[in-house]
Amino acid sequence: MSTTVIACALCVATATPASARAPDGNGEITFGRYDPALDATTVWVARPDGQDQRQLITDPSSFSDWSPDGSRIAFDFADESGVHIGAISPDGSRRTTLTTEEGVQETPDWSPDGRWITYGAMDPTLPYFSTSIWIMRSDGTDARRVTTGGFDVEPVFSPDGRRIAFARIVEESEDGPQVNSLHVVDVDGTGERQVVAPRAGLEHPDWSPDGRWLGFDINPGETQLPDSGALVVVRPDGRATHVLRAPTRDLRFFKIAWSPDGHRILMGCFDLGVQRDRLCTSNAGGGNVRLIDLGDDSWVNFPAWGATPAR
Repeated sequence: MSTTVIACALCVATATPASARAPDGNGEITFGRYDPALDATTVWVARPDGQDQRQLITDPSSFSDWSPDGSRIAFDFADESGVHIGAISPDGSRRTTLTTEEGVQETPDWSPDGRWITYGAMDPTLPYFSTSIWIMRSDGTDARRVTTGGFDVEPVFSPDGRRIAFARIVEESEDGPQVNSLHVVDVDGTGERQVVAPRAGLEHPDWSPDGRWLGFDINPGETQLPDSGALVVVRPDGRATHVLRAPTRDLRFFKIAWSPDGHRILMGCFDLGVQRDRLCTSNAGGGNVRLIDLGDDSWVNFPAWGATPAR
């Protein structure tokens, strides 16, 4: 199952992304859907109940994120030159390419004011594959490196725009689970600190909209781990770690994504009955889990939840 943290790939930023007003409501969702013809996922968009589905990206593409006002979607996509980041409107118009550098740039996440995007990028000058955390303006200019020295992946902006959370790959093994730690760093690259010590299966961090919690999952594919398929939350200072949503007899959970208003959670859920990734929602406490009916048996994952665009 494709739920492992994707390996994405210190210039000091002179501007700090500002916080923004909370969104007015929950809008549509994006997700990756497996395309057998490509042998890869592509990004789709739909209403949170699974209605009004439409394919947004036809290139191989996995991760996506919504601009705070719900008017744009950033995504990573693969072409013959590597993996890059683009942006597009929810109706499929105004597609632009934001990164063109050699190698891999992936897992974009918008700042709360919509002016910046953080992402993971590889350094093509290194003799081995590794990635660092970067930020750039939302038009693709002024790219700046935030972290250095670690194998850092899947960055997400804090709701106040001052910090970035990310996973750091500590240990990779062909015979066992990947071991990752969870970190937070200021957007200018200073003040980095470890929030969660290296833990087998830790992946896919996200901030709650109120900034009080960081969420992550324990890889549901690593069934030898006692908490495989659980959604876990922790305070940004590392306190109060606890399981928000334990796996059930039928479902193992991954890739937590809070709704813009913070009242619900969108997540990937591996359905043990049919042995495929699906999408689920729950309340903010992890209860009342519901499968999203997408009308077919396709493999879907890596969800994101957007705000209602202004009219």
